[in-house]
Amino acid sequence: MRISRPTRRWIALAAALSAAGTLATIGAGLLVGAIAAAVIEGPAPGAPVPRTLLAALVAVGAARGLIAWARRRLGRRAAAAAVVDLRARALARLAESDPRTVDRARWRTLLLDGIEGLGPYLTGFLPALAATAIASPAALGVLWWLDPASAAIAAVTLPLIPLFMWLVGTLTQGRTERRLRDVGVLADQMLDLVAGLPTLRAHRRTATPAAEIRRLSGAHRESTMAVLRVAFLSGFVLEFLATLSVALVAVGIGFRLLDGSITLAAGLTVLVIVPEAYQPVREVGARFHDAQDGLTATGEVLALLDGAAGAGVAGAAARDRHPGAAPPARGIRVEFHRLTARGRDGARPRDLCGVAEPGAVTVLAGPNGSGKSTALLALLGIAVDGVTGVARAVAAEGELRGAALWARTSYLPQRPALTPALVGDASGLSLGQRQRAAVAAELARGRELLLLDEPTAHLDQANAARMLTRLRAEADRGATVLIASHDPLVLAAADHVVEVGR
Repeated sequence: MRISRPTRRWIALAAALSAAGTLATIGAGLLVGAIAAAVIEGPAPGAPVPRTLLAALVAVGAARGLIAWARRRLGRRAAAAAVVDLRARALARLAESDPRTVDRARWRTLLLDGIEGLGPYLTGFLPALAATAIASPAALGVLWWLDPASAAIAAVTLPLIPLFMWLVGTLTQGRTERRLRDVGVLADQMLDLVAGLPTLRAHRRTATPAAEIRRLSGAHRESTMAVLRVAFLSGFVLEFLATLSVALVAVGIGFRLLDGSITLAAGLTVLVIVPEAYQPVREVGARFHDAQDGLTATGEVLALLDGAAGAGVAGAAARDRHPGAAPPARGIRVEFHRLTARGRDGARPRDLCGVAEPGAVTVLAGPNGSGKSTALLALLGIAVDGVTGVARAVAAEGELRGAALWARTSYLPQRPALTPALVGDASGLSLGQRQRAAVAAELARGRELLLLDEPTAHLDQANAARMLTRLRAEADRGATVLIASHDPLVLAAADHVVEVGR
């Protein structure tokens, strides 16, 4: 509710619709009891005739149908808006996270299949929960007014349903998390297999991954069936408790009708209304399992969004500072001093020292895996875990960090993501075309600091030369151009080369 405006609007609307639905349901129960008593015993003196009551019942039924339609239609819209909002926020936060620590398979599953389960939560579980908070107390109040004994039975048995829901829910949570984890592993393995099919086919090993795929599919099948078994068990428990509770009320009313301690109209009305006291709680239990995938995925997304904003900037600011040279008169100077990033494969880079000046093309050179990309991420404040030393950008007014640095920087990763607003439908573009389009879009911004990670990796020699000519023009106008690359063409065009070692 705190971070998603569509969710806040829908919760308020769902509560209002639940309140209206409760009034319509209680009104229908009172009318049904009065009509049945009038038909069996005859209309009481001064009471409305059954025809008038029947017309009122039709109107109340139409109102209930309209409320149910509005809840379904508006709920689907709210769910779609909330999913899009949360997905966009999560992607924006992941884009600022250290890529060395991001589990791509897990987040791919959560943001694609997992978060789509938020729809059943918002359209089914949440309205049912609102109805429980509104409809059940209202129904108990009407029952108390009509028949205190039946209300007492309902008040005693009603809490049993949430108790068993909680017991079953503790079993469901772990199984749902396991199912999502199995889906993520299976999807990641399938994507790797598809990417490697040309190599497997060239070496005649296309049948080799079959056993592993069967094993992962079996794990996914077992985790899914475990969730379904618990769902069926909980459904049986909820229906049994609700049916037994209504039966207890019905038996008590039957005995009291025999001894005349309750009127037929009151007894029939209680029998019509008492299931409505249990129905919202039963609906919550039924919708609980539908919403588990979405709740689990959304919990992960909210944990990501609730993390300290700008953690990368804070981490960068906490490192040891190197005094460096005086700030440049114009433009932005980049300084690395004993920059070291420790990861699973050791320190990459290790003790990196170098400077990139305005008006020059500087290249971070080194073999693959030496830490060139990590150095750029450390400069931007994205890579902070295990990073020591200094990576900073200095302008005339002093050191730039966080939003101030990003506002004056164009950063191009190895595999840039293109938006339709930039190039239209980018699905048919090759990697080289995407690279060229992304570079053109970034250069059009006219930023003072250009950080490019392997910009010529997917280009032929002619297109690489054209790109380097454009980058040289940017340097001539005063921009600081810093490139991470081991391409001989890039190294030949550089003004300064900084070796990055492991």
